[in-house]
Amino acid sequence: MYSLDFALFFGVPNNKLELIDNTSRWAFPFASREEGEAHFHAWLESFRRWKQVDTKTPIRKSTKCWKAEVNGIRMELFPRPIDMRLPIAYQAFDAIHKTFNRRDYWPGQPKGLETGWDSVWDEGDVRMNLWSLFRRLSDQYGGEHSSRCGIAISDSAAVAPDAYYYREGRKNIMIEGGDYFGAAPDLVAEVLSAPSRRLDRGPRMEVCRKAGVPHLWLIEPATETIEVFELHAQYELCGRFQAGDMFPIDLFPGELVRVDELFDTKSKRWNKEKPEELPPIPEWILPPEFKVGLEYFFGLGHPERRWEFWNNKAQSVLAFGSVKEAAARFDYFLAEACNWEGRQKPKSTSGGDRDQAEIGRFQLRREGRLVYLDIPVDGRRHREFLTLWSSREAWDWGDEKS
Repeated sequence: MYSLDFALFFGVPNNKLELIDNTSRWAFPFASREEGEAHFHAWLESFRRWKQVDTKTPIRKSTKCWKAEVNGIRMELFPRPIDMRLPIAYQAFDAIHKTFNRRDYWPGQPKGLETGWDSVWDEGDVRMNLWSLFRRLSDQYGGEHSSRCGIAISDSAAVAPDAYYYREGRKNIMIEGGDYFGAAPDLVAEVLSAPSRRLDRGPRMEVCRKAGVPHLWLIEPATETIEVFELHAQYELCGRFQAGDMFPIDLFPGELVRVDELFDTKSKRWNKEKPEELPPIPEWILPPEFKVGLEYFFGLGHPERRWEFWNNKAQSVLAFGSVKEAAARFDYFLAEACNWEGRQKPKSTSGGDRDQAEIGRFQLRREGRLVYLDIPVDGRRHREFLTLWSSREAWDWGDEKS
């Protein structure tokens, strides 16, 4: 049985951050109709506990489709998959989304560049330039490459790097189903951004080290530098390259990468003038009376649109305007987790600028204006899930899918 939190963490089709009629969509496939029905009943009870709905929720059944609604949450079972629509207020969607690429909200920024915006368009251009480079190398030398597609990199971790490459001749790199990789790549490249810098130089780097990824690039658009690492016992920095430089790739003797080509972005070609002026960060990005529930973690708690987990824990994070707001949001998240788990509210441990509490599957902590939610993930079950996600039969919507 997959828990509802697992479905909400991993069940956003195509990792798309969308809001339609003030709802966001989650979907989850199943190997059989019987499994779908069992999960429908279990998840319906989880929704009822979470949203404190005491009355029994009717299920409207037709030949191929079941429907139910709990406190504005709509859930439908088709022949195989379950489709869920959760209310997400545009006001909150917009406010949280605006924190994603502003450096002021996130720790670990480059010295001298602690404030300002990272351009999401420039990051996208750099990733496309990486894709073009890896595609050319794959066409010339063989092998496989991809970008932002999940890798079950070990039994306790999954990552979705900005770009990665498997050399020619590697065996057993795909998991069953053929849509996802299940082995450590030979080369990983990460494009750093406001919410990712600390992670790319910390947890993600450590996951790659433990998995045995021999070559790692950290690409910094803010300073237009590329750091090239090689794995020995630890990652060792082999070179730091800037505009005008070229550097070799050990996997491809004789090949040189031009730094300027990777940082060729539309903003440069448009001769964009000075960046827009930064407004001050408000003490509250949302009014104090606005309730931000756990669904915002699952929908908006992944600023880079990655569904990863490390050491069998999946992490999401939300940034708020101030320590005061984050502390208030933390308290409400904790109350909702208690509802979900059907438990009394525990005492949180507070250390001035930090709060921490654990309730059932939910581990919450606050660090300054950031609030984190960790949930456990069994890496072996995650591989099963990726195989299921690849199955066309599991995505049988029947004739009633609108």
